Amino acid sequence: MSDDDIESTTREAEEYLEDEEDRGPSEPREVKKRKREDNMTDTDLVFLRKKFPFLSELSDRFIRSQTTAELLKMETTTLKMRMMEQSRDCEDRLASNKMALEEKESMVPRGTDNRWNKLHPGRFLGGATCPAKRLWLEARKVYGLNGEKPVGSYDMGAVGMGGFVTSKGWVELHNPSSTKISLKLFSINNCAARSSSTKASKGEDEVDDIVELGEFKLALRTLRVATAMVMPWNMSVVALENFLFQTDFCRADLSGLDSQGKILTQFADYVLRENSNRWRDGSGFLDTGSMKGTWDAFFGARPQSHLPKSKKPHQNNKSSSLPPRKWVDICFAWNIGKCLKPDGTCKTNKGTALRHVCNYKADMSKDVYCEKNHARSAFH
Repeated sequence: MSDDDIESTTREAEEYLEDEEDRGPSEPREVKKRKREDNMTDTDLVFLRKKFPFLSELSDRFIRSQTTAELLKMETTTLKMRMMEQSRDCEDRLASNKMALEEKESMVPRGTDNRWNKLHPGRFLGGATCPAKRLWLEARKVYGLNGEKPVGSYDMGAVGMGGFVTSKGWVELHNPSSTKISLKLFSINNCAARSSSTKASKGEDEVDDIVELGEFKLALRTLRVATAMVMPWNMSVVALENFLFQTDFCRADLSGLDSQGKILTQFADYVLRENSNRWRDGSGFLDTGSMKGTWDAFFGARPQSHLPKSKKPHQNNKSSSLPPRKWVDICFAWNIGKCLKPDGTCKTNKGTALRHVCNYKADMSKDVYCEKNHARSAFH
């Protein structure tokens, strides 16, 4: 045998012996786990949980029973699953998350909440994905007939609507079954009227009507924002607002009528009180789909012949019938005193010479100018 063959055989034998030594009597599985548990301290366990977030869902005993290689392998698998999750289509992710909602439940810890400086973590759970009417009916079971005690300390100023809601508006808004709620209570003009000395003698229920369409839109937006702060689960005002936006505030029916804001305010009050009746009866609110039939019933019952028609301004169509003016080499700026160039030196941007003569036209339908040596602004 050559020296190379002897060296190769010797190396194989040594490797075989080392392998046989490693094959010695194995320890029971429980002994191995116990050794791994003994080797990992509490400090190591805290460090691993910070280093590998996925370990937060596993028990201490299970983590101690794993080797470092096994933990690294679990981390690699978790990263691969996250990459696959991110690479999926958005619709697939939403569908799978929706299916997982039925199996995943959040544990709400016991605690206190005073709506002011002590807020329970339950306020910050994910938004409900059930039908809006179901949320409305569940709230009916929780709050009962009259809702929570009214307060007026909501931070409307943070959204640019500080002082837009009257005191009576806050009181009636907290009661979902209120029959006295009105959009007029959410008009900034009525808030200003309550603070003035001339209106201080008015009764609490006496507020000015909303006449202008712009005032109606602002009051409706104020009501929607205030409702979102008082009752985040209440989508009835959003349904009303979206219906009005989709129909351009019922422009097809109200076009040419005076006091459109007043008519829409009456309709909004009609919807608000109908939803109050439905709250008392334990049924769902008027959604956007059913709002069209509600508007037809409301507007169809009005005496259309007695509604005053707004007068449209008379349109002068003479200018539209005039032929386009032909270009002439007359300086129009000189005729109104804006051109100070000497006669014979006035030119356009392209170098065309312009004459300093009068551009007055006695007949606008004809291209006949005065063309005398005076400015139009001084003689005509």
